[in-house]
Amino acid sequence: MSKVDKWMKKNRTQLSAVLGLVFLALAHPRPGTLLLGLLFIIPGESLRIWSSGYIRKNEMLSTTGPYSLSRNPLYVGSFIMGVGFIISMGVVWMAFLFFVFFTGVYWFTIRWEEDKLERRFSEDWERYRNTTPRLVPLLRIPEYHGGDFAWQQVHKNREFYNAGVVLLVYALLWGKAALYGA
Repeated sequence: MSKVDKWMKKNRTQLSAVLGLVFLALAHPRPGTLLLGLLFIIPGESLRIWSSGYIRKNEMLSTTGPYSLSRNPLYVGSFIMGVGFIISMGVVWMAFLFFVFFTGVYWFTIRWEEDKLERRFSEDWERYRNTTPRLVPLLRIPEYHGGDFAWQQVHKNREFYNAGVVLLVYALLWGKAALYGA
């Protein structure tokens, strides 16, 4: 793994927070953009919660639930939610910066994680990688395997913190819209 890969993996949360604060400061939310954005924020966070109930980090290769449809459903959920926040903020140019940032950060992150999974779960990983799309199914929908969702895993994976941040940011956007008479 290169130094850039390591740095991106290590600092992606802090980079996301800084960019989020800049976006929040420059946002021009209005009731219409906030409501439209919610149509993406809710499904995005729901996908993250669903995914968090299946992943058992560093214990096993997650291949059931949303992981039977995508190797990275948490990141797909983050992307959908991010699109919702960009819409909510009401500033078109932010979409370009979001796409560039998200693509750059998660390209490194996914690559790093896949290398780690390949080393740890070699044969299972190879089979999984060959049957499940990296992000979203484009040519065919893979076979869904239910597995065991567990709220304890959602808690263990700290997705409730993410959901709390989502609610806080969304509330701040409504407050900003109200404050500036949007």
